Amino acid sequence: MEAIKNLQNRYCGGALSLAIVVSLATYLAGWPGVTRGLLLGALFSALNFALLGQTMTQKLTGAQRRNTIIALGAQLGRYLLWGVPVVVAVKMPLVDLPAAIAGLFMVPIFIIVDAIFNLLRGSKSPLF
Repeated sequence: MEAIKNLQNRYCGGALSLAIVVSLATYLAGWPGVTRGLLLGALFSALNFALLGQTMTQKLTGAQRRNTIIALGAQLGRYLLWGVPVVVAVKMPLVDLPAAIAGLFMVPIFIIVDAIFNLLRGSKSPLF
């Protein structure tokens, strides 16, 4: 399960770094609400990916009924976790809703961009 931890570190760290760079650019452009939304969404996207890795580890280590129920509960928890930035953005006018939603997709976007860069360089992606 060391491979899952390496992927989590690579993708969560990269996505959060990308979110910080983009948020810095939006802050310097004069959009602090977009900055807050991107950072909030990216943080919860990384948390979601980390929980996904934990669930995968549990599913791969055993196929018992109890693990299935725990995995379903974890899946529901991950969906609820994705709802937190959306609710915060709706309730607080200081956080931009479209930016928070875009931030939620920061880890999947980083995975796709990383795979494209690896394809163009000719090196193997850690996913394939």
